Amino acid sequence: MTDKVVGKRMLLKSGFWYTASVFLTRGMVFITMPIFTRLMTKAQYGDFAVFCSWQSILLIFCSLELHGTLNLARFDYSEDEYKSYITSSLSLCSLITGVLFGLYCVFPHIFDKLFLMKKEYMYVMFAYLFTAPALTMFQTKQRVEYKYKTSSAISISASIISPAIAVVMVLVMRDNDALFGRIIGQHALYIALGTAFYIYFLYGSRKINVSYWKYALRLGIPLALSYLGSRVLLTADSIVLKHMCTPENVSNISVTHSTSHIILLLVQTINMAWAPWLYDMLKRRNHDDVKKFYRGYLWMVILATFAVLAVGPEVILVLGGAKYKDAIYLLPPNILCGIFTVLTANFVNIETYHKKPKYAAILTGGVAVLNVGLDILGVYLFGYMAVCYTTVLCQLLLCLLHYRITMKMEIKEILSGKTFVAVLIATIALIPIALLLYQSTIIRYSVIAVCFVAVVALVIHKKEEIKNLIQKVRKKK
Repeated sequence: MTDKVVGKRMLLKSGFWYTASVFLTRGMVFITMPIFTRLMTKAQYGDFAVFCSWQSILLIFCSLELHGTLNLARFDYSEDEYKSYITSSLSLCSLITGVLFGLYCVFPHIFDKLFLMKKEYMYVMFAYLFTAPALTMFQTKQRVEYKYKTSSAISISASIISPAIAVVMVLVMRDNDALFGRIIGQHALYIALGTAFYIYFLYGSRKINVSYWKYALRLGIPLALSYLGSRVLLTADSIVLKHMCTPENVSNISVTHSTSHIILLLVQTINMAWAPWLYDMLKRRNHDDVKKFYRGYLWMVILATFAVLAVGPEVILVLGGAKYKDAIYLLPPNILCGIFTVLTANFVNIETYHKKPKYAAILTGGVAVLNVGLDILGVYLFGYMAVCYTTVLCQLLLCLLHYRITMKMEIKEILSGKTFVAVLIATIALIPIALLLYQSTIIRYSVIAVCFVAVVALVIHKKEEIKNLIQKVRKKK
């Protein structure tokens, strides 16, 4: 009985500190963003966004998300084998990165045309790609073993120290190359930590077993394909604009992407708590409670999205300043992707519960390729703002495809067709509503005031129902 209580307590602590570290790490983007948008030119800020886009895509390719296999590997291998498995996985990541770096050195002109970045920027990126998997592997190992203190301390400390170094480097190199200063400052600490943890894992086991690669690839490749597709959906805009438009256009898109992360962070955090409870309810065939909670959850996200959209001009002004005022009109389509992400994430939860994860990789990858093509066509026909609307279209398509897949499972038991259609219509309607509100500050503030009063009145009127629902969910958990 004591072990069971300690286990629950450890789980709660681990979950709390993980969520807190994620919030603070992501929150530092919003805290430091007003600083960098004012210290750097729009062109430099846009180029940094492109650098980060390529980095995130290449990291998935080089790491194959092998850290995501540790949760199962710790059950399938003994302690010594587990240590060797980690070292072997890291060696595989290094091999992939080494091959890619070799190709870059042999064919630099091809890569330069693709990335459109200076060689010194690329060298920093490859240093990060070589070392980042070790840091991620250590963080994942700590979390799956519920050793939350070390993991959280590293995440929180790095999220504070790294931007501080970047600010100093931008100030030091402002008259020379502020962009390079930010790249070095932002990544130096993570490269150092990755190197240290690589040595740490080698010290634990220097045995590289190639047979472990088959196990790692079988689990890691589907994860990598799914994450790669998702990452392309989020970052393709910046890369396409870098090739077809100006860095200033990229910076406008980047500012709105950062603002939309407010909703994405809310969604991802809620989903971490929601998914285990959802699986438990599906196992018990308790669809009624899930249906009630899910419906309220979706409308809450729509309401939160509208709230952010309503104060969008003020958010853009704070984060970017007056020179980013044109980005206001890019905000509605960008931020709506958060609602589609809610729907898609829960469809994927159901697919995963039924052990059908392949659909996420196939559908996300296919839609990501389509998104790149539509981005290019949209910019050619309508200008750089078109990429925001092509992304919304692709996110909607991905959502509909997953809904179609889960209809063969049990999505109708927890999300009625009427509710699904109503959510989609309400979501899409937010774009013209927001754009109209941006035309008049007086009308926009009046609508905000009316909505605030209505929400408060609704919460007071439904407080007992809300309280009972929360208690029921807590009991089920």
